[in-house]
Amino acid sequence: MKKVAFLAPSYPVLTETFIRTEVDSVSAYGHEVCVMTFTKYHDCGEFGYDIHVIGAKAYFSLISTLSPIGIMRALHFIAKQRAMPKLSLFRYSLRLALQMRKEGVSHAHAHFAQHTCAHAIVAAKMMNITCSFVAHGHDIYETPYDVNLKIHNSNFVVAVCKDMEEDLKKINHDKIKLLHCGVKINEFKPSLLTPEKQHKPVPLRLVFLGRLVEQKGINYLIQSLHELHHNYLVTLDIIGDGDQLSNLKQQVEHLGLSKFVHFLGSKSPRWVSHNLSRFDCLVAPFCISRSGCVDTGPLVLKEAMAVGIPVITTDLMGCKEIVAPGTGIIVKQKNPQALSKAITEFINYPAEKRQDMGRLARLNIENNFDALNQAKSLSHWIENCVR
Repeated sequence: MKKVAFLAPSYPVLTETFIRTEVDSVSAYGHEVCVMTFTKYHDCGEFGYDIHVIGAKAYFSLISTLSPIGIMRALHFIAKQRAMPKLSLFRYSLRLALQMRKEGVSHAHAHFAQHTCAHAIVAAKMMNITCSFVAHGHDIYETPYDVNLKIHNSNFVVAVCKDMEEDLKKINHDKIKLLHCGVKINEFKPSLLTPEKQHKPVPLRLVFLGRLVEQKGINYLIQSLHELHHNYLVTLDIIGDGDQLSNLKQQVEHLGLSKFVHFLGSKSPRWVSHNLSRFDCLVAPFCISRSGCVDTGPLVLKEAMAVGIPVITTDLMGCKEIVAPGTGIIVKQKNPQALSKAITEFINYPAEKRQDMGRLARLNIENNFDALNQAKSLSHWIENCVR
């Protein structure tokens, strides 16, 4: 099986657990793997594979192992792209190619259609090996750089939701693959239903989990609670950090919701997998930001459903593909009234219905979003692509 190098701008990142999940799953499926990154965080725990900083070491003694024709093709790509300084792209890609050659890499797989993707393509051409990349929301819809060129110069491209797949197939129909980000279902397990939990009275515990940024729509969620909290007793724990934290805290205080809304800060993936099942419902009011950024396959929805809790989310791209009938409620984006109505509807469900929604949610993840099954598909594509 090919040795796969995963390329990421920085690694590991708390808000990008989907990359680590993919690396771990492809490794578990049988591939030898390594990670190439521009920024390595040293307090990141133990890994079963090597993490290399791109450009940190130069193995110029291996330069004769590169492909002369491949180098010409790499230079042609560099000349056509417009997003990066050409000399910098060449220099770092050359060092990356030599690092990957030293590690025996035979396929480069990048996340995000930005500079990591460009470096992966150039280095792969120099080495005469295959390459691919995963497209996500912000790099396709908010800050697309040379996307057409990168797609045409990759062996295949992974779209993380059906709407993105359709958009990218307009550029190159044959190279686009659909693969949702997966969940390690063995690490996200539903909690046992005790008699107390089966007949649990209000207040119900809602949770939001993610970065506190515009496209997450948390301000609409807070506004929706203001519209219902006089009639129903619910609590909301907000887990995460971001540039909107101060504004959101001010909004909570201004609306008189401080007794009901709690900011818990960022939590580790381990904390999430062990504590998410304590909540009754995850609310993810995602929206399209003013700059066009949008979540295309939110992992947090899958993690919540994997531990057996229903979700309330919006009708954006990947969200509507994840939330199957009977596993949650979908509303229009940027609509606090619709959110309030959905939360009220959920509160009024009998406990048995909420439990059944959680059971179906877990089943949906097992059947459609198991990371090991996703790794099987990715491995097949990697093994079957040729220069």
